Amino acid sequence: MSEEQIKDSDIPRDRDEIADDYNERGISFFNLKKYPEAIKEFTKAIKILQNDPDYYFNRGLSYYSMRMYDSAIKDYRKAIEILPGNADYHNALGAALEDSGNIEDSEKEFTAAIELESDIPDFYYNRGNARYRLGKKEEALKDYSEAVRLNSMDQIFVYKRYETLMNMGRYEEALRDINAAIELMPENGAYYILKADTLGKLGRKEEALVVLDEAMKLSVNPEEVEAKRKELEKL
Repeated sequence: MSEEQIKDSDIPRDRDEIADDYNERGISFFNLKKYPEAIKEFTKAIKILQNDPDYYFNRGLSYYSMRMYDSAIKDYRKAIEILPGNADYHNALGAALEDSGNIEDSEKEFTAAIELESDIPDFYYNRGNARYRLGKKEEALKDYSEAVRLNSMDQIFVYKRYETLMNMGRYEEALRDINAAIELMPENGAYYILKADTLGKLGRKEEALVVLDEAMKLSVNPEEVEAKRKELEKL
């Protein structure tokens, strides 16, 4: 048989290559949000190679996207069993545990992720959310602050710290954060309403009313703005 007559299908492939092909197909389906199809491909890859943590992790992500948290948790734990030093695996497991209602264990997994990689703001943000739900507001505040320190341009991190400060009655600090959030997203009218509310709690009624005028210009729900205006006028 000449070299020209040899087809790709005639070339023997090893198990790693075949499994990787299934994994790549699974990733393609996942990116198209075809999660059941992705799960089938990742499962095929796992049947060929049972010791590749990424295959379990990828299948876990697919299960998680379908809100099949128990299956996702099982796959994430298997990935960690094979490769315990991967921070992303612990972070993903933490998210699945939190969404399944196991907040205490989710906090532990986010902590494990942070211990492995201490410069990822999302890990602190996620742990902050878990700690907030556990009633650990001071610890949550520290985590949100660290997330902001690592990435001050993400308005979600700033907003969550603002929300926590408001719930703790620390209005002056909260005002600084809502101002920062507005600087990052000046077109977000909801932030102006929040700023007006914060100013109201500080007794700065006239400033709050001016801020509501700004909110109205940004096509925020007029009923919401007027409700806040009436609330402030009663002060």
